[in-house]
Amino acid sequence: MRRIVQMGTLALAAALVLTGCGAGTSGDSDAGADTPRELVLGNNGDVLSWDPGEMKEGAIISYAEAVYDPLLRKTADGEIEPNLATEFTYNDDLTELTLTLKEGVSFTDGTPFDAEAVVANVAARKAGTGSASEAAKSIENVVVQDDYTVVLDLVAPNPGLLAALATYLGFMASPAALEAGTIGTDPVGSGPYVYDAANSEAAASYAFERNEDYWNAEAYPFDTVVIKPLTDFTARFNALTTGQIQFMYGTPDMVDQAEAEGLTVQTVPGEWQGIILQDRAGTLSPALGEVEVRQAINYALDRETILETYYNGFGQVSTQTFNPASQAWVEALNEEYPYDPEKAKELLADAGYPDGFEIPISYSEGFMTPLVPIVQQYLAEVGITMTPVPINGFANGGLETLKGQPAFMLSFSTNIPAWTDVLNKLTPTSLWNNFKYTDPTVEALLAEIPLTQGDEQTELYQELNTHLVEDAWFAPIVLQQNVYLSSDDIAVTMQQAQLIPSLRFFAPAD
Repeated sequence: MRRIVQMGTLALAAALVLTGCGAGTSGDSDAGADTPRELVLGNNGDVLSWDPGEMKEGAIISYAEAVYDPLLRKTADGEIEPNLATEFTYNDDLTELTLTLKEGVSFTDGTPFDAEAVVANVAARKAGTGSASEAAKSIENVVVQDDYTVVLDLVAPNPGLLAALATYLGFMASPAALEAGTIGTDPVGSGPYVYDAANSEAAASYAFERNEDYWNAEAYPFDTVVIKPLTDFTARFNALTTGQIQFMYGTPDMVDQAEAEGLTVQTVPGEWQGIILQDRAGTLSPALGEVEVRQAINYALDRETILETYYNGFGQVSTQTFNPASQAWVEALNEEYPYDPEKAKELLADAGYPDGFEIPISYSEGFMTPLVPIVQQYLAEVGITMTPVPINGFANGGLETLKGQPAFMLSFSTNIPAWTDVLNKLTPTSLWNNFKYTDPTVEALLAEIPLTQGDEQTELYQELNTHLVEDAWFAPIVLQQNVYLSSDDIAVTMQQAQLIPSLRFFAPAD
């Protein structure tokens, strides 16, 4: 029986999460009400550091959410709501954000959560190199008004700040652990679970026991959580079908077999996949410094055919890198680069490359491996010789390897608000803009967008998106439907604009 569930039917699953109804453990639906419940997740990657200031955006968020509670949190549809900060209010010019903090919360080492804890965590994020660092730079000072009230004094308005405070910037770690310098290896938070090092094995399995003092325990019905890093898709799928895990991020080609195995298949619009053409100034690859060359790469890709064959139709062709539900999305932009190899050849000739050129394009093994020869073939047909450069997983230095590559293929998240994508990929200090490239149009728009709201801000975002597409900063192929597979003994609420649903959106199926 076909059991594909898409975003929309959130109420029932959310109710399950909030009530924690039912009683059984994984694979034991007849167990009594006092039987401990366990959730076992298969994860795309390993956790390299427990320091939220060093964590990179993506599947790693599951590890963080187990032990750290954020100041704010995201609903399933991407809205921001209170959490450790019970109230949040901007001043009129959006340069000060006042947070009222929850009282009576302590970290698991006994350190109290209060205004000074927020000060320590923001300082640590500003000093970090992870996904939180870019948003943290917009905070000039944290002013303590009293024990449970802080004001974030901003350098300039930051449209992505609230979303950042709901993830890595907002994850609160023990100030004592931060000061001791042990947070990277020994996580201490105030979250729903406590890391169980004795029953964990690095790179294989990480166990978490319930935090008995957690203030919102009813939102997390499982007594224990186990996260297993399984970077190989086949190994992860085999683990799911044999009952070793209960949930995984999958691929479209797994859907038919998953249905045959009786697994639940759910989808949500998610990541774009394609090429980041980061050497836009032509520093290492002079050809990429020509806009006609970057446009030619876009015309060379037959997105419709790739979508139907490689992605089995799970997604939509896309020339843009923003989330469809964000302010920046412009539907008409997806018509900008129809498949036209002759047009691509003309553009290459106009740019001074009538015979094409050679370029190394790196890629992260796993996600991208099957897509690489497809892209390589399309580029070869217009005269571009692509040399694939496989990189190690991020756990083994792969991220550092990407920094020196003129172009690379990865799977990239799309976010709400759109400013999160701006901070991730478009500023000179963005994690995915290692050549620090910008141009006058982007500079001007990035300066103006934070100063606006509503329709005016939407118009500026769309102007930015249009410029990026026309100037071919990227060569996206599809915005894929993220595929999630789970066993029938758990219920999972899909979450908009987050690679892996938050732990509070998992519940026993009964």
